[in-house]
Amino acid sequence: MGGAAVRENQSDIAALQAGLKARKPARDGLRLYTAPPTFESVSLSGFYRGRSAFLMLSGPSLKQIDLSLLDARGIVTMAVNNAWSVRRPTLWTCVDDPGRFIDVGWKDPGILKFVPTCMWDKRLKVMNPDGTLRNSAFKVHQMPGVLFFRRSDHFDHVRFLTGDTISWGNDAKNPDSLGITGKRSVMLVALRLLHYLGFSTVYLLGCDFKMDAERKYAFDEHRAQNAIRHNNVLYDSLSKRFEALKPHFEKHRFRVVNCSPGSALEVFEKMAFEDAVTAAASECGKPIRTDGWYEPNPKASAPQQEAAR
Repeated sequence: MGGAAVRENQSDIAALQAGLKARKPARDGLRLYTAPPTFESVSLSGFYRGRSAFLMLSGPSLKQIDLSLLDARGIVTMAVNNAWSVRRPTLWTCVDDPGRFIDVGWKDPGILKFVPTCMWDKRLKVMNPDGTLRNSAFKVHQMPGVLFFRRSDHFDHVRFLTGDTISWGNDAKNPDSLGITGKRSVMLVALRLLHYLGFSTVYLLGCDFKMDAERKYAFDEHRAQNAIRHNNVLYDSLSKRFEALKPHFEKHRFRVVNCSPGSALEVFEKMAFEDAVTAAASECGKPIRTDGWYEPNPKASAPQQEAAR
């Protein structure tokens, strides 16, 4: 190569120029950001346009279904919090301190992670053999596959899908658009992200919307009685918010389907998990034939040649 200049492919240049000329204004003002020191602004609006995703929440019903069905071609999954310990997702998000979430997931380059910008310099945690936690040597921005988003402390059901920040609920002092104070949830963030990314259908898994001392999460974790009570109150508030959001979801052709066995969330339509997998995988589920993609298949072309004589 020496000092010779590298020439860019002219067809690539022409395609880029044509694409820029045809560019339309972004339908979504939301932006994502790469890790420091650059904090480059990125738009993934419509990145998965028209596709379906399975949102894995943390309810114990997540372990009542055969998650291996999600290995089918055409399936995209998003997990929240430590639900990524139950099954490795394609996408993941959180809103709480990063030290609450298993470090193996953070270190996995095969998971694209969406994290609030205020968490970029937070240190991760590692578990000792005795079950206690210690500070990790790493921080969030040092992890692979991380993009950052800006959160909003105000929930407005009318602007939820169109704002340039992502609402995770409300602060504890001021009421939201429905008169509810507080009640923040990573589920709100996950749904907003999935709509932003272009998914038209989201299938809910592990969306139990009820918690008691015997059934807390799909993974092992302790919860005090006051925490269980808090979660059940949160579920009630989220149900009211989803009821208000539903017509706006329909307006934006954003379909949410609850596939969680025994779920107490009644706002969205329900579907059996197996039926949802069949629907989501249908486009990529046809048999694959490899011959004939690089050059014409002689077996297929011979009858055509005969017919032309």
